[in-house]
Amino acid sequence: MNKVIKATSAAKAIYGFVEVSTESWLNYAYALLTIAGADDDVAEAEMNWILDDFAGMLNVPEDFIEKIKSFDYQGANLEDIIKNISFDVQINYKRALLYDAIKMSSADNDYSEDEKIAVRRSAEFLGVPIYLAKTLEGLVNTEKSIEATRRSIFELDDFKVENLKMSIEGLKPTSNFVRNTYGIGVTSDEIQLNYGYALMFIAGADNLISEKEINWYKNEIATLSKVPDHIVEKVINVDYQELDISEIINNFPRNISSSFAKSLLYNSIKMARADDDYPLAEKNAVLQTANLLKIQENIANTMNYLIDAEEKVENMRKTLFEIPEN
Repeated sequence: MNKVIKATSAAKAIYGFVEVSTESWLNYAYALLTIAGADDDVAEAEMNWILDDFAGMLNVPEDFIEKIKSFDYQGANLEDIIKNISFDVQINYKRALLYDAIKMSSADNDYSEDEKIAVRRSAEFLGVPIYLAKTLEGLVNTEKSIEATRRSIFELDDFKVENLKMSIEGLKPTSNFVRNTYGIGVTSDEIQLNYGYALMFIAGADNLISEKEINWYKNEIATLSKVPDHIVEKVINVDYQELDISEIINNFPRNISSSFAKSLLYNSIKMARADDDYPLAEKNAVLQTANLLKIQENIANTMNYLIDAEEKVENMRKTLFEIPEN
């Protein structure tokens, strides 16, 4: 197992680190398991959270995953585990640990009294005031409310993963992130290429794609969706002023799901807003794309409000974690 884990863009944004020792992250994961297992059981949804959301975001090696799966959380001593966690980073990792413990323990929609007690005990071990632990619980509840709205918009309440017919040439499974976030089960190089082109069309509607918008695509789409490097290069180097959004959308398979279409529009808005400048030309390009995707204008506008809420919660989290602005 590698001695250090280097940050993915998503992990860096949340935890504010470049690289941390693998041993510290492993003990961090053990602490999460011990807290979530304080009610004598780590539910399937909780285990999926740590294996898919947490470990997937860190992009940990397979042997790290195996250690998580085989860890005896029922026989573990939480105080001893916490003593072995040490991060030389700017973030207040003690608060981050409590936040993640609450998120994991709530993943099964049952944040039990035993789990709450374990979180409060952890706060004492870490020297975090109880009022801050309760504040983090409130933050997680707010995030879950926003997530419920997003899942409703993306029609994921029943969580039926969309799968195109495997007879289409070149299809491959999506990353855990894409599957869990958008309910999209398969993709292809062609789909990922045209997805990127659509994002570039909208971000470039004002005749300029900023460095922040390009970095957003690289970090939030290419990395998390595991887009091949040669596709990423084609996307970021395309002559976006010559792109035809109708042609791009026609290049997608005919049986794309509503979730896929909405994910494209949602991410288009997020990329266009990544540089804190969302001019009228980009807004009009979003509405043009929504019309071609057969997404109602009020849904497109609701996505804007959803992203507003997500950004505010992210700023709250960064403030609580004391992540410095770049």
